[in-house]
Amino acid sequence: MAFKSEFYGGSRILTPVADTIGLPIDQINFLVCQLVALGFAFPFRSLFSVEKVGAQTRHIIEAVVGVLLTLFCFGYQIWHLLVQSLVSYAFMAYGGSRFSHAFVFVFSMLYLSVCHIYRQVYDYGGYTLDITGPLMIQTQKLTSLAFALHDGRYKEEAKLSQDQKQHAVRKLPNVVQYLSFMFYFHGVMVGPLTFYNDYIAFIDGTHFKKPGGSSTNAGSKKHPADDLNRVVIKKLVVASACCLGMMILPGLFFPPEKLNTPEYYNMTFMERMIFVLGVMTLARNKYYFAWVLADAINNAAGLGFSGYDSQGNPKWDLTDNVDILGVELSTSLKVNIDSWNKKTLIWLRRVVYDRAPPSNNTLAVFACSAFWHGFYPGYYLTFGGGAFMTVVARQVRRKVRPWFQTSPTKIQVYDVITFIATRFTNCYLCFPFLVLEFYSCYFMYKSLYFYLHIMTAMAYVLFTFLPTAKQGSASAASTRPSSRSGGAGSPPVSNGVSSAEQIPVNDGQSASPSTAPPTAPPTPAPGSDQTPEAAPIVEREKVE
Repeated sequence: MAFKSEFYGGSRILTPVADTIGLPIDQINFLVCQLVALGFAFPFRSLFSVEKVGAQTRHIIEAVVGVLLTLFCFGYQIWHLLVQSLVSYAFMAYGGSRFSHAFVFVFSMLYLSVCHIYRQVYDYGGYTLDITGPLMIQTQKLTSLAFALHDGRYKEEAKLSQDQKQHAVRKLPNVVQYLSFMFYFHGVMVGPLTFYNDYIAFIDGTHFKKPGGSSTNAGSKKHPADDLNRVVIKKLVVASACCLGMMILPGLFFPPEKLNTPEYYNMTFMERMIFVLGVMTLARNKYYFAWVLADAINNAAGLGFSGYDSQGNPKWDLTDNVDILGVELSTSLKVNIDSWNKKTLIWLRRVVYDRAPPSNNTLAVFACSAFWHGFYPGYYLTFGGGAFMTVVARQVRRKVRPWFQTSPTKIQVYDVITFIATRFTNCYLCFPFLVLEFYSCYFMYKSLYFYLHIMTAMAYVLFTFLPTAKQGSASAASTRPSSRSGGAGSPPVSNGVSSAEQIPVNDGQSASPSTAPPTAPPTPAPGSDQTPEAAPIVEREKVE
């Protein structure tokens, strides 16, 4: 039985280093493991390529190195990963044609929930890294694989969607392949989720055979991985900048420990709004750091190729989990959230939204995402408020935005207003992920006079009865500048193509306050012009 002072189970060998630097031992171990993974990723890609050692050896190396890193960082807690994965494997192998995928889903989610509760009992509100972070990623792997196996082995192909056909798995992986997928060293700490067929294609070297080229770039002699080191270095520079911002800026400008303190409550209303905005903006740096670093490590190992762009250039964004500019510069809450933890959105669509009855699929997504996150009250305050505000944002788009489409000046005014509104809405919704406790969140919302809840409720009542405005002229709309978001509540724009309006989806990667980001509220996913890997969880409706 663990006591609060002994909750962390990882190695203590670097304690002198932690004491010297002034960082907790769990964070030092995590950083060291990621740096070791990065250092090993380059020789793994070059010296242990499939042409030199074969797929089986690559599987073994992935699993062994991943287990060793997990043991170092989390110690005895690795047994949770082993139990969850091996029991789920037994369900996949012997669960039968009707219920094997359901057994895996229920068991893995319940096991993760028990670990969340255990953590809250022994480290309530703590920021110690523990095994729930890797367990959340493994739960995504297990459930996505179980459903892909069910699609590939038991369902009629005619009943599968195009996306399900693409990701269907026809044969149960052997134990080595399975453990390699669960523990691959460049994704076991933070992920993000890679679906099984994509991972196997990476291991056996067929991942370069994507639409737009075979193993060469648009028919040239240049291989897609020739400039990969440059891609990795660029991402490492971004991650390093986020790391510096994470370590320096909060203490200088907006220390998060002042939230819910007498000093905070002594501020004026406007000062409190600005302070919460600053805290939440700077708090995102540590999540940018973790995700961009993880993306760079996966790319360094050779995982991440997703095909070619319209000019035939290789894209390395298969493990890209966040669009920083999309989060920070979007002019709609929907696109703001679409840019955050993108792989979890895809997982929710493939495992929950596409499988649940149409009348209940949105509720099912909400419930699954909530349980996947954990049980701190702050999570549910964010999810509930976000779901309601996203619904109203859709009404804003239909009823208000058309009035601003009649001239370029009005369009620019609309963009400025929605940009500012998105910034304040995001921080207003997400600060409960830092505060966590219900009464602390309540008193902070009370200090802000529940202003956004009240405004949203008023807007809902007003827009329910307000006639829809007529769309501005096509010529005026066509003069609208290209934007990352297309305006508040509007369909997102990706490569210039708008998607249909989309349903909110809960998103996040948070196992605890320390292992993952303060998740944005329920959100739709990226635009419909993207590949199935980025396809949205959608509820199609007529766009007025």
